[in-house]
Amino acid sequence: MVSKKLTMVFLMGAALLLVSCLPLYEMWIQGAWEIDEYYKNGVEETPSFYLVFGDYVITFHPDGYFTETYLLSNILPITNSGTWEFINNAQQLSLVDQSSTRTFDIKSLTHAEMRLYRVLGEGGYEELVLEPKTEG
Repeated sequence: MVSKKLTMVFLMGAALLLVSCLPLYEMWIQGAWEIDEYYKNGVEETPSFYLVFGDYVITFHPDGYFTETYLLSNILPITNSGTWEFINNAQQLSLVDQSSTRTFDIKSLTHAEMRLYRVLGEGGYEELVLEPKTEG
């Protein structure tokens, strides 16, 4: 009987801790982020990423909107925007814009680093390591 009560208290505490992380995650994600490392199918391809998406920056606004800016092939300026939200108890990040919905598994999120993982289809996947954009 004591074991069942202890287990129930532990589960309730774990659920409370998970729910209480959400506001912290929402604080940490706000602001501008840039790609520090990019992996496709387990292979590091950061230079290739930046050849296609030059000067890539994604900004998460507190009102649930995001903005991505980059230079397509390091020539054509592109701006993409939409909404962001944490889903599945803050285990995933959903980005919805006018042309797609992207869902990333959150591997880690702190004020200094965000690690995201996404299945691309046909067995492919990508991993992104982002860090807060520094001025300059």
